[in-house]
Amino acid sequence: MKHLFQIFFGLLAVAILPACSKKPVDVSGQVFVVTKGRENIKMGGVEVRVIPDGEFRIMAKVTMLWMQDEVRAEAARKADSTLLTAFINEVLAMEKAAPALISELSVMRKMIVEESSVFKSILEPALSGRLSLRGIKKLMSGGASTLSVTTDADGRFTVPTTGKTWFIATGQREVGKETEEYLWVKSFEPQAGVPNSTLTISNSADLDSEDDLYSVLSGAIDASGELAEFRKVEVSEKLMSLVARYREAAVMARAKAEKEAAEARAKLAAEIGAGRIGATIGVRLAENAVMPFAFCPRGTFRMGSPSAEQGRSSGEKQVSVTLSEGFWMAKTEVTQAQWQAVMGTNPSIFKGINRPIEKVSWADAQEFIKRVNGSGVIPGGWKFALPTEAQWEYACRAGEAGPYSGGMIEQVAWYDGNSAGQTHDVGTKQANAWGLHDMHGNVREWCADWLDDTLPVGTDPTGASSGSFRVYRGGSWSFRAGSCRAADRLGNTPGYRDYGLGFRLCLSSETIR
Repeated sequence: MKHLFQIFFGLLAVAILPACSKKPVDVSGQVFVVTKGRENIKMGGVEVRVIPDGEFRIMAKVTMLWMQDEVRAEAARKADSTLLTAFINEVLAMEKAAPALISELSVMRKMIVEESSVFKSILEPALSGRLSLRGIKKLMSGGASTLSVTTDADGRFTVPTTGKTWFIATGQREVGKETEEYLWVKSFEPQAGVPNSTLTISNSADLDSEDDLYSVLSGAIDASGELAEFRKVEVSEKLMSLVARYREAAVMARAKAEKEAAEARAKLAAEIGAGRIGATIGVRLAENAVMPFAFCPRGTFRMGSPSAEQGRSSGEKQVSVTLSEGFWMAKTEVTQAQWQAVMGTNPSIFKGINRPIEKVSWADAQEFIKRVNGSGVIPGGWKFALPTEAQWEYACRAGEAGPYSGGMIEQVAWYDGNSAGQTHDVGTKQANAWGLHDMHGNVREWCADWLDDTLPVGTDPTGASSGSFRVYRGGSWSFRAGSCRAADRLGNTPGYRDYGLGFRLCLSSETIR
């Protein structure tokens, strides 16, 4: 559908017609000229409807009623759409504030726009085109007694006018490099006793809004009232009823979810508090993402390696470390599925939902931890964190003193001797005595501490207070066996990422650090 445009008309004397009109309709009538003005306006071949005043009044009334209905319908759509949008945002806010994911609410948001044709009509785009343009089109299409003429190349045409007459036209103009569409509605009434009356239309006489058109139509039939009055509509009762019903269901779903979350936290709190060697718990980090944890009891151990251990470095000199409280360590490294469920991305090079997440920095791991700590799934007094370097080695050894815990290197680790140059699904190698898998190999694991030249010592140590590198432990699929030992320690900047570097979570009491 072509857009409509404003035409500018001037009334000239009949005497000049032969010199500038190519195909006049009736030389006995008045001559009208589409003026070019100062703008770069190219005209010619413009369709013009010529309507006697009586016929125009009938058409004006019909068009006015049509405009009122259109405005009322559009206002009703907007009112309903506003209510619907506000309710959907209300449901989204409920989801965001909920202690855990409420699947019923996300389903509800989808259902509410599919419930009935009422919602479908609300979400459909409004009728195309401005109301004023469509109103002019309606005027031009109505009335059996209208006369249609076309301007010549110079924008001139001739029509007989013996009384008040209305002219409606559409066309195009070029302003600079832009092409504009415009429309024009104007009445003309010859002066009594003056056969060659003149009417001048300036280039600023645009009719570009529904209010302008409505004003013209109102003036033609001496009607009162503004178009704005018809925009004052209420939300439909059907929509209000449906929204009320869904709101009640949403509130009930949230209450149910909060109750279930509280019960789950209470149960988890009891399980966490009753930790013992061999105990495991499952923590739901997000929808379809459960992470298993194994308990590590409090105790004292020799951290580092003996001087005779093959592959030992100078920073592994043994120290005595005491962990005053038991803690829970994730049984495996964070998997790609778990990361995806929480973060919505997967930066890993070696793709596989059960493979460890890699290509994540220490800072990335902190963001993951921030999100799961804020999810409300953990009972008060406990928190997720990266393990301290002491916690990591203590959990890795699980009471053993040798370089590898849980068996020979081939049994417990994916390393350069058996990995075929890639990561593997977590938990497929033999676990240590406390049920932890992949503490050796597969991917290196970030720890909380800054890397120092010497090992941390004492009770619940947290390492240096500052530094340049964060510690990572355990070796990876690309490391030799000696670099996957329990005591081996390396580090890098907090923003460093590598396809052999991931992490695992530690769940410990907030009183520890």
